[in-house]
Amino acid sequence: MKLKLRILALITLLIPSYLFSVEQPLSIAFVEYPPYHFTSGDGVEGISIRIIEEAFRRTEIPIEFNVMPWSRALIWLRLGKIDGMVGVFIRPERLEYIDYSKLPLSKAQIHLFVTEGSNIEYSEDLTKLSHFRFGVKKDFSYGPYFDDLVAQNKLTKLTYEVDIPQLLVKLCTGVTDIMVGERRNSEYVFNQLIKETYPQLTRCKKIIALTPAIDARLAYLAFSKQNQLTDIRDRFDEAMNSMKQDGSLNRIIQSYDPQLSN
Repeated sequence: MKLKLRILALITLLIPSYLFSVEQPLSIAFVEYPPYHFTSGDGVEGISIRIIEEAFRRTEIPIEFNVMPWSRALIWLRLGKIDGMVGVFIRPERLEYIDYSKLPLSKAQIHLFVTEGSNIEYSEDLTKLSHFRFGVKKDFSYGPYFDDLVAQNKLTKLTYEVDIPQLLVKLCTGVTDIMVGERRNSEYVFNQLIKETYPQLTRCKKIIALTPAIDARLAYLAFSKQNQLTDIRDRFDEAMNSMKQDGSLNRIIQSYDPQLSN
């Protein structure tokens, strides 16, 4: 009898957990990051959201989205309290607890932003701007070039915030001189806040993205290694490949902006 129980327990461990309860949806976290992933009324919206929904529709695996702060989502992903997270960049230390999708969800163009009329220029050497005050997002990667300069204490005048509106406010009120951000996201949020006559941005007529970009990063769907979701990750990758081949991936992307393509 004990031998049978041991065999049953071993078989149970070998079967992916999602097969025991196909009705239990995968919990996928995201942060407010329009136009890629964001809340809209009682639902969720964005380029990456639509891509993920279509891929999992093809795999017939139920999912649910949960919005939460970036730092908490990373911690919960490590602990296995959530199954996945949208729009995560690859960093070496994250490979310990994340299985990434093979195809990216989006390509992020990281720029330095200043206010209109600023005399700050970028010559592809960030160390020449080290005397300026930078606004950056907490626990966010801006690419190896920027991240390494911070790690080496060559960029030290950093102000951290948890979301883009707070960073925009500090840029527009002069608390910081430069904001680091993804171009499409930063411009989208700024334009939305201006439309809402956000009072703290009244001094800021426009934000300018300095060129060239300091980095271009690919953002992926991250799966928690703690929850042993390799099989599901592989099925998601297969669905993404089929979407790329039949053109539906680009159709989703271009439905938000005809100038975008993957």
